[in-house]
Amino acid sequence: MSFRQLLQLLRVLPRMPYYAVAKGRQVGIFSTWPECQAQVNGFTGARFKKFPTEAEAKAFIATNGGNGGSVLAGKKPSTAPSWSGKRSASSSSTNGETPNKQPKKTILLEKAPAPVSKLVKHGLYSFLEDDNGFVHVYTDGSCEGNGTARAVAGLGVYFAEGHALNTAKPVSGRATNNCGEIQAASLAIRLARGQGIRRLVVNTDSQFLINAITKWLPGWKKRNWTLASGGPVKNKTDFVELERELSSGDIEIKWNHVDAHCGILGNERADQLARKGSEMYRMQKR
Repeated sequence: MSFRQLLQLLRVLPRMPYYAVAKGRQVGIFSTWPECQAQVNGFTGARFKKFPTEAEAKAFIATNGGNGGSVLAGKKPSTAPSWSGKRSASSSSTNGETPNKQPKKTILLEKAPAPVSKLVKHGLYSFLEDDNGFVHVYTDGSCEGNGTARAVAGLGVYFAEGHALNTAKPVSGRATNNCGEIQAASLAIRLARGQGIRRLVVNTDSQFLINAITKWLPGWKKRNWTLASGGPVKNKTDFVELERELSSGDIEIKWNHVDAHCGILGNERADQLARKGSEMYRMQKR
């Protein structure tokens, strides 16, 4: 092969991408999306972008950086498994439930969860996991025309970019935002348990959902699903289903409140999925 032919070949070969993280857990340049995502997923105000050249990536960091990290240039490609990577048929299963097992307690995180730092295989797929062994998922509900006859609502569940278990669905039952929030959490826990996950952080921007699970639920049940004021709990059906997911199976759940629409990747993606679910609901009504 001549030198000219070699140059022509190099021009058509795909170039290695450069993922620049200007603001994140670690500022730097990464060669794969999972490495980049581990730095920005759940990080408030993260700034990152994909570039075809290292020089452009460095320039982006220099212009947009601001949390004191050092630039990690020229990283080698990661050998982390792909999101859809399958495990052999001998993988552990959670189809059977043990009636005598006591469900682990539900915890409200009072501070930010540990950074998501690694990819770990559970069941058939890889998941982003923090240093304490908790898989992270983002959930959201969406409703257009909330409280009207024209209301359409959906739910979104987001594990990671391009993940096979990311889900957009229309809500079942009443079309309200709270129905979407509750049903999204139930689905996320069900999907996680189906892959043998034993520790899960549910990231949600719904303070109503978190308060209901961590504060109000015991009182509602004690009063036969009525509020302290005497009125009925409007979302009883959805909360009964969520409680079933929380108590049936050996899975520890932590609830983490995140601010909506402030640049948190997982929250933005869950919102997009929930809006897609609302559109699916609209199509069902036609």
